[in-house]
Amino acid sequence: KLLETVAAAPFGGRPLIRIAAETALQSQADEVIVVTGHQSDKVEAVLGGLNLAFVHNPDFADGLSTSLIRGLDAVSGDMDAALVCLGDMPRITSDTLDRLIDAYATDADARIVVSTVNGKRGNPVLWSRAFFADLKRVHGDVGGRALIGEHAASVVDVEVGADAGFDVDTPDVLAKLRAGE
Repeated sequence: KLLETVAAAPFGGRPLIRIAAETALQSQADEVIVVTGHQSDKVEAVLGGLNLAFVHNPDFADGLSTSLIRGLDAVSGDMDAALVCLGDMPRITSDTLDRLIDAYATDADARIVVSTVNGKRGNPVLWSRAFFADLKRVHGDVGGRALIGEHAASVVDVEVGADAGFDVDTPDVLAKLRAGE
């Protein structure tokens, strides 16, 4: 619940979630799907007027994995990968997303493309459809981090710079981030 309240909070004059959605729309991504949970009507209102697909996750309280599954289920059948982005990372740019997409498109071994900041893996992550079934078996408040380790030969890391390290999970972090705007 807290994450979505924070995601709707303004940063630089715009809600965090809108920044993330607009960034995804400005990238090379073919479609942008937003998974909503708590306060879904508020999140959809904040994103009004954008060319997005919305999927509601009624099981959001059971953890991040349930939203991941809902989002993957909504990916069009003709898409061969999904770029999983978080709604609380306001300094991710469309260039960053495009670099992940380009790495996937140009490296035959890149089935999982992971953002790194100073060598530390984080988000966003681009996943080949070949891993969707494995991702749908993840449970609880986790994403696909364990799968990245299990499939090391399929992973390509892309250094994206320090700005991608800003993740706003609490009101305190938001306040610190705003102080540095």
